[in-house]
Amino acid sequence: MAKGTSELTPPEAPPAGTGKGAANRQKIVDAALNLFMERGYAETSIGDIAEHAGLLKGNLSYYFKTKAEMLESVSDARMEELFGRLKALLPADASALVSIRAFIQVTQDSAHELARVGCPVGTLASQLGKTDPALQPYASRILEALQAWLVGQFARELPAAKARQHAEFLLTLLQGAAVMAHAFRDPALIDRQARQAKAWLADVLASPH
Repeated sequence: MAKGTSELTPPEAPPAGTGKGAANRQKIVDAALNLFMERGYAETSIGDIAEHAGLLKGNLSYYFKTKAEMLESVSDARMEELFGRLKALLPADASALVSIRAFIQVTQDSAHELARVGCPVGTLASQLGKTDPALQPYASRILEALQAWLVGQFARELPAAKARQHAEFLLTLLQGAAVMAHAFRDPALIDRQARQAKAWLADVLASPH
């Protein structure tokens, strides 16, 4: 299989602008993410978001026409953050093993956050699937992007079918660990599962293909 670079190319978020406008937009996105997580998308109003962002309700329409547009920006921001944290751990010539270990490390580094509030991506996908399936892709596309990246990394060393199988397994394991850690408020659970995932990964990529 090809031994290329880590090829870290997440979907690009729209430009945020500069100055006060960019700061206000970020406040709205942050407020929307927190409220969608705490209350659910359907139970959060535009007025709620404005109040938590410290802005007038009428001002939000300058940045977002609808709540669905806010959800899209929340999805973009979360994706950019996750891939940015991953990219920061990787040299340009990272091997598949190093790249996927870094992916696991990002989750391990977030153990306390995940134990406290859960995984924003998984929670949003679950909530939207129940309340408004038409909006679920805005959350699930982050998981799809992460899985696609993992498939690409495993495919540098393994046949395509195996790459898809291992990518799905790893992402499911880490998402499950986040759910369990949040349920038990136990960040050590994520640390244990991450260490086991790294041992599994070393075995997978060291075995004859």
